[in-house]
Amino acid sequence: MTNSRTILCLFKDQADEMDSLTLLAGIPGIIRLAVCGNLAVLEDIKKIGVEPSLVIISRRLYPEEKPEVVETLKRLFPVVRFLLISSSADPFPPLQQLIADQIRHLAINPFPGNDKSGAQRKDFVTTLEKLASGRFLEISDYLDRHATIHEYTISGSSQKEELITSIMEIIPGDSTELDALRQRGALLTDEMLENAMYGAPRGEDGRKLYRKGENRTIPRREGIVFRFGFDGWTLALEVADSWGSLSPDLVMEHLARNQEETGLCDDTGGRGLFIIWRFLDRFHVNITPGRETVVGGQLALSSPLDPEAPKGFYISTHY
Repeated sequence: MTNSRTILCLFKDQADEMDSLTLLAGIPGIIRLAVCGNLAVLEDIKKIGVEPSLVIISRRLYPEEKPEVVETLKRLFPVVRFLLISSSADPFPPLQQLIADQIRHLAINPFPGNDKSGAQRKDFVTTLEKLASGRFLEISDYLDRHATIHEYTISGSSQKEELITSIMEIIPGDSTELDALRQRGALLTDEMLENAMYGAPRGEDGRKLYRKGENRTIPRREGIVFRFGFDGWTLALEVADSWGSLSPDLVMEHLARNQEETGLCDDTGGRGLFIIWRFLDRFHVNITPGRETVVGGQLALSSPLDPEAPKGFYISTHY
């Protein structure tokens, strides 16, 4: 029964499992299991030859109900990846616990009940396929396949205003929702470019090489690339830099620290990354250490998510 694309889904009990039937129905390679307080069932799964590449864990099972489930899974399946799924009605999971257990993927309301077009379900299925195979998420995963993805190599800090204007212009029409999407897109473009131009460049001692807001000419070898696309419903944004100065744990620490702080100031580490996470509906960070960091995600025209609530994340590393 060994399958490199097997996805094991763990739930607190049968009621918890039933709540996710629609979410997981029809996805190939899925094995659903209600733990019902007995982690010994995981040993039985191992004995019959199941070797999942991805384990989905319900928020109702972890971390409060069974905090030891991740340790048990790592012992049984040392190279498995994890995705925690949660309803927005459940308490947001404690990030420090996720950091300790190296849970780097979190989905909140993976797709809402009013997903009539099926687009968000399709996005979720694509996400599972990529996580199970260890591939990076890309902005093309969020957009209709016919959408154009625009790509710009950044040559200087003065280019930022031009790109913000481009984001505003790529979203046509006149409505409250469209205006809100343009404003959010402009804010995120500013933050993503600032993060790449001033946050990513670091010296050997880890200190920032440039002061936020200073005028910069970007040498081509620095390789800052900004990508965006809009398909009529979703705006996708992504920025890549060639520093690769982040690590998954550092990303998570930045999110946790800023979430816990009150009266945030610009000196708080990872402030820009935190803003990007909070404003995007979906958020991914792809890290090739010492070579490249990609930060991106999507904004939906009619988002079902509370803009003030913490969102999920997908933080991946390739060496």
